[in-house]
Amino acid sequence: MSVLMDPALQISFDYCRDLTRREARNFYYGMKLTPEPKRSAMYAIYAWMRTADDLADSHPPQSPATPVAGPATKTGSDPVSAAGPTPDAITAFSAMTDQALADQPVAGPVQLHAPMWPALRHVLRTYPIDGRLLHEMIAGQCSDSQNKSVAFATFDDLYQYCYRVASVVGLISVAIWGHDDDSRVGRWAEQRGIAFQLTNILRDVKEDAQLGRIYLPREDLARFNYDADKLKRGEADQSFDELMRFQITRARDFYERSSPLEEHLSPDCRSTCLTLCRIYRALLERIAAHPRKVLQGRVSVPTVKKLAISLRGKFGK
Repeated sequence: MSVLMDPALQISFDYCRDLTRREARNFYYGMKLTPEPKRSAMYAIYAWMRTADDLADSHPPQSPATPVAGPATKTGSDPVSAAGPTPDAITAFSAMTDQALADQPVAGPVQLHAPMWPALRHVLRTYPIDGRLLHEMIAGQCSDSQNKSVAFATFDDLYQYCYRVASVVGLISVAIWGHDDDSRVGRWAEQRGIAFQLTNILRDVKEDAQLGRIYLPREDLARFNYDADKLKRGEADQSFDELMRFQITRARDFYERSSPLEEHLSPDCRSTCLTLCRIYRALLERIAAHPRKVLQGRVSVPTVKKLAISLRGKFGK
């Protein structure tokens, strides 16, 4: 971030940057290519999303959060106080988000006063971010935390979840990066988010299943005669191979559908978006090369590979 007149705001942006560097993993490699002040804006958005994610995981709400009307990385622990917020922390966090959206001083439980609020308020004032997207994200995180087990009957059900926790990230990102007036940009950003989240789901399929979270639709499990109990036990057979090939093809399709996105973004942010896409696509292809490895441990893109992709994006290749 360029020099700011308000030292408190600078401290807030520094906090968001440090949190992102420490926790963002794949996203950080792309964010580093974003020019200022958009880069710091992305850090602030990530810090808010990470806080929402941690809050929902550790202190689920007593009743479902209701998103504002509207149409999904797992992020991953720092923002929420060890003492923990009140049982209605999600409601309070949602209200504090509304205050930031209204460009009002943020007030709420002391445990929720993470240093990211001034930076978030500044970003929401500066960029055309639809506030409904923030509430969709909160609702998506809550849908996980409210149920110890997760199961989706159909892909349409899974799509809604992916939209809330990942597509909204894409839609917020393009609002910050800037784009032309093509009406399809939002759709491409939505599809890119779906591609990313489907990749995450395949990477974490065994780990999630052992926690009682089956993100693969039941209709797909039935189609390939591979049940959730097998998945929890990590059993690999021909049915699993066929199921994975189907899921990988679906994810690839969403990458292809969203492929026009970069050319419609502001030129100074195309490398950011393309680098993120290349890292996640590389992860999907590593899974595709050896699908059964997801039953043995987490598949990842080596750091040296991420750095190479990032350097490629930096020099416009």
